[in-house]
Amino acid sequence: MNDPKVMQMFADVGAIVSNSHFVYSSGRHSSVYVNKDALYMHPQVISELCQRMAAPYDAERIDVVVGPVIGGVILSQWVASALTQRRKDGEVLALFAEKGSDSVNKQFAFNRGFDKYIADKNVLVVEDVLTTGGSARQVIELVRAHGGNVVGLSALCNRGNVQPKDVDGIAIHSLIALSLQTYPEDECPFCVQGVPVNTLLGKGRAFLARQKVARQ
Repeated sequence: MNDPKVMQMFADVGAIVSNSHFVYSSGRHSSVYVNKDALYMHPQVISELCQRMAAPYDAERIDVVVGPVIGGVILSQWVASALTQRRKDGEVLALFAEKGSDSVNKQFAFNRGFDKYIADKNVLVVEDVLTTGGSARQVIELVRAHGGNVVGLSALCNRGNVQPKDVDGIAIHSLIALSLQTYPEDECPFCVQGVPVNTLLGKGRAFLARQKVARQ
């Protein structure tokens, strides 16, 4: 069951938006959107949430926190800081994985020399919102490919009922879990009803641009 205090923190900053037509990064459509960017504008809020993301883990057993760009950069910093505060000595490092910039390479990779801090380390992977678990799974696979031991996956929100089997068997801890109805593009009732796509949040703007190109 979701902690009412955490739910209130999300609500207070407008991080859960409903009654619109959203397009997710996964390509699926829904009437509800978890606007994690609203959280990132409030350092004290994200700090407390990251304390909670770090809480279930033994700080002495974690060497590195890794998150996917973009939101994962912020989360990795705050979660690593929370873990470091609980250690007797030493610090937990905060790293991030980036996707290739070209249209062909869309897989996550460690750049900036980060790869050398992964081998033989215990790594906690962090993510903001889990929809399909695809990004988190890629980061987990990346860490393992570089010889790291993934000890867990901690997320702000699991909105897609993502299970350990969806993320390479890694146990998931999420602050809140939302059961949201989502639809593939070709089955979206909001598209059928002509409900305007929200272009301020999510991937609505890119979705409409692709549609425009397809009609030309």
